[in-house]
Amino acid sequence: MDHSQEALEFWIIRFLDACVVTEAVSASTLKAYRHTLFSLVRFLKSHGISQWAEARTPLLEAFLQDAMARRGWSPSTWNQKVAVLRTFFRFLETEGVIPENPALPLRWHSPRRRIRLPLSADQRQRLWRMAEALPESPLGLRDRLIVDLIGHLGLRAGQAVALTVEDVDLRRGRLRIPARNGPRWLEIPETVARSLRRYLDAGRPALTRNPEIRALLLNHRGEPLTRQGLWRAIKILALRAGLSLSISPERLRQPPGLPLPMNDRSLL
Repeated sequence: MDHSQEALEFWIIRFLDACVVTEAVSASTLKAYRHTLFSLVRFLKSHGISQWAEARTPLLEAFLQDAMARRGWSPSTWNQKVAVLRTFFRFLETEGVIPENPALPLRWHSPRRRIRLPLSADQRQRLWRMAEALPESPLGLRDRLIVDLIGHLGLRAGQAVALTVEDVDLRRGRLRIPARNGPRWLEIPETVARSLRRYLDAGRPALTRNPEIRALLLNHRGEPLTRQGLWRAIKILALRAGLSLSISPERLRQPPGLPLPMNDRSLL
């Protein structure tokens, strides 16, 4: 049977029905499919297209470009629309409506990476004062150490949670840091060493449940702290300091090329 002459809308309804029957998508995704495809139909009809076999790749590209210009789509929205078109035209190809999928050559857009500016001197100082005011509890000592490791030494979140007790050498005043080319030793100032001593003496022992776990930073259950847990600790501290903006370990780290003076905590 030749399906190529059937109405554009007919095959959209067939496609949506097939999605419902197979339960392949959620209700919200089904709604997005419907909106995108019926918008495409209106665009195709405005260009004199009445059959899906006439919908070539350049025309689909023009549809996306037109919608992006009018609605200000982000790259991620563009990619979502491309995915919808590829899925729908794959269905038409399977049903024998079209000889090949014209949506396959449509290009993906790389999402723009948001640039997160480092904290200002005032924001860093407020965060540090809040860290200093934390109670001398196991978690308070841990969170104060986190601020030191991230904000003072400039460790990444992944490096901080990967530290073990064996990475700490307080006698020589250094810390072994995991790196791509192998671990390296980083000299630590006395202020950071003091935070480490207080945490190792009174914080970590109280959090420890299993002596075989050697991670330096532990959560309240005695398990190794995860990156998500570290992020959460910093965000809670930021909220307590009255910083409503998005705070992350990346923003807390010292900007590249601007080493933080090791003898002046007032700059934190």
